[in-house]
Amino acid sequence: MRAPLGAQQAPSSAPAPQAVLIAPGDTTLRGSRIVADSAQYSLIAYRGTQQQTIGTAIDVVKLEMRGDVPVIHRVLTVSPGRAPLIDSTVTDARTLAPRRHRNVSPSRLISLEFNGTRVKGSIGPVDVPSLPIDTTLAIAPFDSGNWDLVVRSLPLEKGYAARFRVYDTDSGLREYRIDVTGSATVLGEEAHVVIFTLAPKRESVVWIGKASRRLLQVETMIDANTMLRQERQVRQERAAGLFTRR
Repeated sequence: MRAPLGAQQAPSSAPAPQAVLIAPGDTTLRGSRIVADSAQYSLIAYRGTQQQTIGTAIDVVKLEMRGDVPVIHRVLTVSPGRAPLIDSTVTDARTLAPRRHRNVSPSRLISLEFNGTRVKGSIGPVDVPSLPIDTTLAIAPFDSGNWDLVVRSLPLEKGYAARFRVYDTDSGLREYRIDVTGSATVLGEEAHVVIFTLAPKRESVVWIGKASRRLLQVETMIDANTMLRQERQVRQERAAGLFTRR
C-alpha cells in the first residue's frame, strides 16, 4: 500500500509569508492555464493501516464561447454511492469570475447566478419548494466549488501565498488561503505542493502539475485518524511534453 503523501509533508516552524489578496479579474490570474480536460479521480479513505475506495469523481472541463465571452464550462459528477452528485458551473475564462452554478444531489437542488457582487438563485430539498437567494456581497467573490480553478490560474512558485474570497451557499462569503511549500513528483509529473486552508485548522495538501496545471491529488484529514485522498487516475495515452502552462 502506498503511504499517503500528506503524511510525508514536514511541518514548518517558519512564520507564514504575507499572502496577496486575489479577486476576480486580478492581473496575476491567467485563465489560459486551464485547458479542456476530462479526468477521473478515485476517492480513497485511509484509517490507520486500512484503506478503502469510497467513490469516484469525473471532472469534465470544456472551453466555450457564450456570445463574445470565453467561458470555462465544468461538470463534476461525484459518485460516493448509487446516487451521484452533479455539479455544473460556468466561469468567465478572462477573469475567473463565476457566472452560473447548478448542483443536483439526492437531498437538495442549488441554482445560482452571479453578477459581480450580486448572487441570485434558489436552494432547497428536492421534494419541496426551494428558498430564494438574493444577496449583495461586500466584494465580488469566486465560486467556492471552483477553488482549484483559481489556484491553478495563479503564478505558483515556492514561497508564494495568496488568499481569496468565495461564496458558499451554506456559509456565505468565506476566505481561502494557499501557500506553495515546494515541489514533488506525483503520478509521474513534477508538481507544486500547495497547502490549501479553508478555515483555521482545516487544511488540505494539494498537488498541481507544474507544466500541465492539472489537479493531480488532494489529501484532507477528516478526523484525527482518517484521511481522504482524491487521486487522478493516470491514462496510458498521456503524451509527455505537451503541456507548457506556466
